[in-house]
Amino acid sequence: MNNRRRHISARTKSRKAILSSKEDSALLDSAKIASSKAVRSSMALGITIKVIRDHEIIAVNPDRSFKVVRKIAKPSIDLSSLRKGMILERK
Repeated sequence: MNNRRRHISARTKSRKAILSSKEDSALLDSAKIASSKAVRSSMALGITIKVIRDHEIIAVNPDRSFKVVRKIAKPSIDLSSLRKGMILERK
């Protein structure tokens, strides 16, 4: 009986992992669709949108012209050396 519970538990965990990746994929797809619809609607209504590109905040006008609003400072730490579970301390 105990072995059966372990087997069912392992099967349930693997199903949850599969469902989680499917749910993540569905969530990402719906976020892409929603953001593209929001940009399209804003442009149609004549609203300026702001985006972040190459460490700059850029205002994109409805006529597709753009203006750099502000530059964003690059992070002083090397993000490639960070690993999951690391503890960061502020100095």
